[in-house]
Parts: sequence; structure tokens; C-alpha cells
Amino acid sequence: MKAVVINKAGQVSVENVTYPKPGKDEIIIQVKNCGVCGTDFHIYNGDFVGSYPIIPGHEVSGVVVELGSDVSKPEIGTRVTVDPSIFCGACYFCKTNRGNHCQNWQALGVTQNGGFAEYIKAPQENVYTIPESMSFIEAAFVEPVSCIVYGLRRLKITNGDNVLILGAGPIGLQMAQLIKHGNAASVTVTDLKPSRLELAKSLGLGKTVLADDKQFQVLKDIAPLGFDVVIDVTGVAKVAETAISYTKNTGKVMFFGVCPPEDKIAISPFEIYKRDLEIYGSFALCYTFYAAIDLLENKAICVKPLVSDLISIEDLPMVLRAKNIKEDSMKIMVEI
Repeated sequence: MKAVVINKAGQVSVENVTYPKPGKDEIIIQVKNCGVCGTDFHIYNGDFVGSYPIIPGHEVSGVVVELGSDVSKPEIGTRVTVDPSIFCGACYFCKTNRGNHCQNWQALGVTQNGGFAEYIKAPQENVYTIPESMSFIEAAFVEPVSCIVYGLRRLKITNGDNVLILGAGPIGLQMAQLIKHGNAASVTVTDLKPSRLELAKSLGLGKTVLADDKQFQVLKDIAPLGFDVVIDVTGVAKVAETAISYTKNTGKVMFFGVCPPEDKIAISPFEIYKRDLEIYGSFALCYTFYAAIDLLENKAICVKPLVSDLISIEDLPMVLRAKNIKEDSMKIMVEI
């Protein structure tokens, strides 16, 4: 079968690889769509945990085509999506309902072969049926939405909070929609690209601010005392470092974007203490797929406008090398 393979950091190609054979409790899925995520770029660049060689891709939708000997459901022909996180179920964190911190953590598309291929193999417990009303493109968004659900459950945004999101890429605009759908008083998003801010406006996401040399003053004019919640989704350390400066006393800051592991930012412990600030991280997801499917099925979040590029497997290596990305690109979706 055809697949995109990262053989080592900085080396990617389209190859013919062996069709995966299911173990007794595994399912083979014919991939229909797989979204390109920032994590895929990190794996290609060698600055994120991963194994080589690897078929990347963890935002998967498709159709069941083969079942392991101990699997009876979902039946062949069922439309599905796949939770890429594989937890051991036996370690301390798994047994305390914190599987995303599993001491033996694995993930499809990261440490095991993923969805940028014609077929993917997944454990039965990781496969979720999608409703007939949901397109395969929408279903490929279940994974990122489930990550956002996990993060927002940690934050516990309260009634009337004013929220600032640094970054209006695909994740930022998905997050903004869910926050707006909830109980926040307002959502403000910033970005370097005017086209992304225009898309945010078209989705009815409230205030937008261009991330230029006037951003600091514009945000201070919007929220003179600061925002109750500030979320960085850029994964850019210099941007993440500014989050606290926009946060109201007693407010919350979340680092959601994935910065390279070696990056560091300066934080004053005295300022955190004096201002009663709360700082959160949010790693991946933790049994939040059902919630994400429900949100997408019930149109609490609109994802189709976020897809800017539909590409083939053959196109993906150039994208991962960052040599075939348009200035106004948002979500890049591989269609198989």
C-alpha cells in the first residue's frame, strides 16, 4: 500500500509499504481523510517525541475493512474515526484516570504507524463509530476537537469570563468556537495573518486583533484590567511568554500550543504569587472522543470552513518540508 514515511528527522518520502495485518483485538481501517497537524511537522523536524521510521498522521477518518479474530464490532463497512492515544491500562496514571500521562504511552502516527497511508491498524478500543450525517472531513477533526475538550475541561471557564486566544490558526478557531458556545462573556483572538482574522469574523467569533506592534495597546484597550483567561495556541515561545502580561489578577493562563522542548520562557514567580495567577498545561486528550463527536454532530463547532487545502498523499512530503504551503493556508487535509 502507499504511505508517507518519515525515515528520520528531515527525511520523508512516499513509499510502498506492507499492508498491516490485524492482531486478534485490532481493526484495519481504509483511510478516507487525515488532517495535517503541527505535531506532524514537529515529528518531521525531530523536535517531538516519536519513533523512526514512522508513518505520521493521527487525525483519521475512514471505513472498517478487516477485523481481528476477537473483534465483532464495529462491523466491516462501518464509518469510523480513531483515537490515536494508546494507554497501557496498568500503570499508576492509567489506574487514576490520567491515561494521557501513561508511563507506557504510545500513539498512532507518533510512536506507531498512523493515518497518512491507504490503511491503518488500530486497537478495537480506539475506534469510534461516526454518525451518517458526519462527513469524513468533519470526522478527521474529532481528534483535535477532543484535545480542545480536554484542555477546556481543565480550565473550567466560568460564567462571564473574558477570554483571549493567542493564535487564530485551525486550533485557535476551533477553541474559540467552543468557548463562544459555552458561557464566556467574550472571546478575542489574535494572529499575524489578516486572512485568519477575517475567517474568525466570518465565524462570528467576536473581537479580532492583528498581532503587530500595536497589539499590546489594542488588547489593553479591550481589557484594561486584563483577560480572565489567556490561552496560547501558537506554540511559539516568544508569544507564549506574553500571555501573563494580558492576564487579569486571579486569572488563568494555558499553554496549549506545542513549543519545541528546548524552548524556555521567563516567568516571575513573584508575579504569579502576588497576582494569584493559575498556569495550566494541556497534553493531548483523555477519553474525550465521545464529547468531540457530539459537538461536531450537533454543529456546536463548524470545521469545514477551516479546511483550506485538500491534498493527496503524494503532495504531503512537500508540505512537511514546508515548501508547498500557501500564505493563507489553514487546515491542510489529506484525502485518500
